[in-house]
Amino acid sequence: MSGTLVEERKTISFVPDIVTGILGSVYCLVVLFILLIIPILQVAFGAAYRNQCPINSNIPVYLIVSGACGIATIVLTIVIAIAFICLFKKDSKGTSFITGCIIGIVFLILFLMSLFLSPWFIVGNVWIFGVYSTVDLDNTSSSNYCHRTLYQFAFWILIEQNRLLECEGF
Repeated sequence: MSGTLVEERKTISFVPDIVTGILGSVYCLVVLFILLIIPILQVAFGAAYRNQCPINSNIPVYLIVSGACGIATIVLTIVIAIAFICLFKKDSKGTSFITGCIIGIVFLILFLMSLFLSPWFIVGNVWIFGVYSTVDLDNTSSSNYCHRTLYQFAFWILIEQNRLLECEGF
């Protein structure tokens, strides 16, 4: 390890080594770009079937907003990862300070988004699971109709998000 890399790591000593190791890797960027597929699909399905769920017209809205926030979260995390990579490669203290400020601002934005996304997730559960027993996926003229692809996609996205939260211990 070069001396400058050690010095640069000292400027962000408040960040645990495991976080800098993960966010400072190219593998992290690759995984984040792959993960972008899910929120892009959320926006696409929500927009494509926006007017095809009379039982609860908020279901496509939920997908669009969740997908847009997911895209923003992943893009901001990519910005953090690139900032960490740049931080480790630059020799200038000024660059380290600016990069540190960018990282701090992005973390603040992500925190504020999480304050919105937590209740939004609960609302999505109510909207989607709340109509589970009455939703009609086949009869387009029914007031309980919701397009099969839209509803099943939203349903399974929420199932997987609930599983992830369960694995994290929430």
